[in-house]
Amino acid sequence: MFSQKRFPAYFSLALARQFILLAVMLLAMGQLSADELVMQDGSRLIGEVVKRKGGLLEFKTTYAGVIQVQWDQVREIHGEKPMSLLLEDERSITAKHLVNSTDGIILYDDIEPDLSQPSLAQEELVAINPEPWRIGEGYKLDGHVNFALKKERGNTDKDEIDVDGDVNWRYRDHRLRIFGTLENDRNDNKKTKDKWRLNNSYDYFLTKKWFAGAFLGLEHDKFADLDLRTIVGPLMGYQWFEGDKLNLSTQLGPMYVDEKFDSNPDDNYWALGWHINFDIYLLKEIMQFYHRQGAVWSMEDTNNLVWDAWTGLRFPLVWGFVASTEIQTELDTASARGKTNLDTTYRLKLGYQW
Repeated sequence: MFSQKRFPAYFSLALARQFILLAVMLLAMGQLSADELVMQDGSRLIGEVVKRKGGLLEFKTTYAGVIQVQWDQVREIHGEKPMSLLLEDERSITAKHLVNSTDGIILYDDIEPDLSQPSLAQEELVAINPEPWRIGEGYKLDGHVNFALKKERGNTDKDEIDVDGDVNWRYRDHRLRIFGTLENDRNDNKKTKDKWRLNNSYDYFLTKKWFAGAFLGLEHDKFADLDLRTIVGPLMGYQWFEGDKLNLSTQLGPMYVDEKFDSNPDDNYWALGWHINFDIYLLKEIMQFYHRQGAVWSMEDTNNLVWDAWTGLRFPLVWGFVASTEIQTELDTASARGKTNLDTTYRLKLGYQW
């Protein structure tokens, strides 16, 4: 027969106490490794400070995910590690603890107890934990690529290919924007459209809003008799808004335009050039309205205006894919003889954004 050994009651009680103590210690360590948010009404939230931009603070909790809190309702932030603070003058500092009030923001930092600027006015603090590119750490890269394809077989064979895309690179005071389009159509195996363009602009931010830069544009349109139009020159611009949900920039400057035609006389002239880039998310980010515009207006012949605009709506789908509907308007008041001055194109597109 096997004998069953029993542990003494005091031993079982001691073991249970150790388990309880271990659980309490693990819970305390979890609490210590988290940020604490103290609200104006005295309530406390435990989690992680994601970022603060504008009047909203994003705070990640284990029970509700990322929540948005009105900044004026926050009384204190106790960080587990130093937070990065972006100031109005583009400087970046760190602080572990913040006390927020209508009079200003008091900063404390255990690592740097003698912080040179221990307090800030409300308008001086632009962001908490901003995107790395804003403080010179890394860069931001985003863009779109879109396709509009049509293939028709029967009494008439038609093939249409429209491709466009843009890439935006951003690093603190520098920005590079590239935009290109390609259109190639065939009707009964005969080419009916052959055109492309490539616009490139570089911007250097002199202040938070003002920037100076340069533009280089190249364009070809076989059936408008345009072999190559080159547009180059400096631009001065203003960034009205820049963010995830709303962007607006305007640029203006003198441009040199050189036009090479297949059969008509070549031309070159100085012009006033401008660009507008605008986009905004609507209906809780289920739809984005965008408008891109560029133009050159001859200083030598005011009847000579080249104006292009793309206006549309983007609908984010899944995994970065987007559907778009767009109107493209192209005006060339001094187009080659026998060619139409105004072209309007309507498109339905499928694309990808990153």
